[in-house]
Amino acid sequence: MTRTEVCRLLGVAPKSLYLWERDGKVPSPPRDRRGWRRYSDADVKALRSFLGADGDVPAAPRRARAQPLDGLSARNQLRGTVVAVKGGGVLCEVVMRLGDGQEITSVITRRSVEHLGLRRGLDVVAVIKATEVMLFR
Repeated sequence: MTRTEVCRLLGVAPKSLYLWERDGKVPSPPRDRRGWRRYSDADVKALRSFLGADGDVPAAPRRARAQPLDGLSARNQLRGTVVAVKGGGVLCEVVMRLGDGQEITSVITRRSVEHLGLRRGLDVVAVIKATEVMLFR
């Protein structure tokens, strides 16, 4: 398998996988004649173990939709699982966990939560389109 296929299968970002290999957290797989990483089933099983998802390697990606959402100009599309839906007034806080354990929180209307049928355990896609990000300390 290629790195892209492994990342889709495990729900992790290619950059995360690269950094784990670079930092020695997971072993780097062998490369083919072109220099591309080729992951065996044993390599994928080791990655699943590292992520805390022991077990057999599934034959196909666990997410049905592996391609970016068609018709959207936003390129930052992150797949994850809803871990919490909080609130009951006009607004709700929805927390989703990405494949590498990071969490993203979104505040949306209660009506949108109901319309999308959001609940704990549901696979979702966070589409992020921002003109600016501000950080301070």
